[in-house]
Amino acid sequence: MEVPGLWRNNLSRQLSWSPIFAMVLVFLFFAWPASAQTCTTQADMDSATRDSLESTAITMAQRIAAQGQLAGASALQSSIAPQVAAESAGILNSISSAAPLVKGASFIVQNLYVLDATDSPANVPSTQFFCGSMNQPPHVIFTLGQLPQARYAVAMVHAMNVPHPQQMTMIFAQAPSVSPQSAQSKTAPQQDAWKLAGFAYKPLTMAGHDGVWYWKRARAYAQQKQNWNAYFYYQTARNLVSPVDFLSSSNLNKLVREQNAAMPTGLPGAQPMLLANGTQSFAVTDLHTNSFQGGLDLVIHYQAKSLQDLVATRQHNIAVMHLMLQAHPELRQAFHGLWVYAVAPGQDPFGIELPMNQIP
Repeated sequence: MEVPGLWRNNLSRQLSWSPIFAMVLVFLFFAWPASAQTCTTQADMDSATRDSLESTAITMAQRIAAQGQLAGASALQSSIAPQVAAESAGILNSISSAAPLVKGASFIVQNLYVLDATDSPANVPSTQFFCGSMNQPPHVIFTLGQLPQARYAVAMVHAMNVPHPQQMTMIFAQAPSVSPQSAQSKTAPQQDAWKLAGFAYKPLTMAGHDGVWYWKRARAYAQQKQNWNAYFYYQTARNLVSPVDFLSSSNLNKLVREQNAAMPTGLPGAQPMLLANGTQSFAVTDLHTNSFQGGLDLVIHYQAKSLQDLVATRQHNIAVMHLMLQAHPELRQAFHGLWVYAVAPGQDPFGIELPMNQIP
C-alpha cells in the first residue's frame, strides 16, 4: 500500500504510541523539585466520594460519545472547570477526536484517585501525589505542574464493545456550582462539583492484543536473545499499559527496566541509524510500531533529500525494508510487515507498507 502525504503519516502514528494520546492535560509537565501532596485511592475513598466520582466519570464518557449531537456538545461545554476555561477549546478538540471511537461503547470505570492540592504551596513548578498503602512503596505517582489550590480527581475509563477499545483519562477539578433551584438567590449556598480539567485517550489494544500480552511476548523474545523483537514489544506494551505520561508506578517501572535490559545496539537516537549495502545508505531517524493494517507493523522513518521522483522514492523505501530485514532477520517473525516513510525537508513524507512475505 502506497501512502503519499502527511495525513497518512499522522494516522499511522495515531494508531501507534505517539501523539494520538491527545494530551490536552492542563497544567501538565515534568519538573523538579516537586511538592508532595495527598492522594486517595479508590479503595480508600468513602462511598459517597467514590460513587459521586464514578457517576461523574460515566456521565462524562456518555457525553463524549454523544459529542456529535447538539445536546452532548452543549453539556460538554458546561462541564469544563473554570480553572481551565482558557484552554477549553483544546480539551473539546481532543474530545472531538475521541468521540467517533467511543460512540456506542459501554463504559467501565477502571481506577479513581482523588488528589488534594488545597494546601499546595504557591508557584511550585510541579506537584507529586503518592498513591498507595501506608508504610508501603507507592503503587502510583502522579506528577502535575502549576496546580492552583483545589481538589482534583483522576478517573480512568475503559470504552469497551467497540471496534477499537479505548482508555480515557479524565482530570476533574472541584469547582463551586449553584443548583438551578437556588440560582436566583444571591445568598444561595454553593456546592462543590467535579468539572473537567483535562482529557487524554489512547487505544487499549493493538492488533487485537493488550499490553500484558505484548509484555509476555517481549519476555519470550528476550529469553530467545531476539532483542530487536523484544525491545519493540516492550515498547508496545509500555504504551498500552500506561494510560498517560504523567503517571508512574512500580509495575510500569519494572516494565521499563526489562525494556532497557533488552535494548539492542544501533537504535536511532541522537544519531541516525545507518543502513547501507555498499552503493546506497539510508539514515533512519525513527522506529516505532503501529497496527494500521490490522497486524503489528514496524514503522521506519528515514532521511531523504527530495521526494519529487515518487518512483525512485518507492524503490528507496523498498531498499530500506530489505536492508532492515537483512540486518535483523528476526523481525520477520514478530511483525506483520513494515511501513517505511521517506522524509525530506519541506515536503510531505511518502510512505509504503508491505507485508513480510512481499519484502525481498
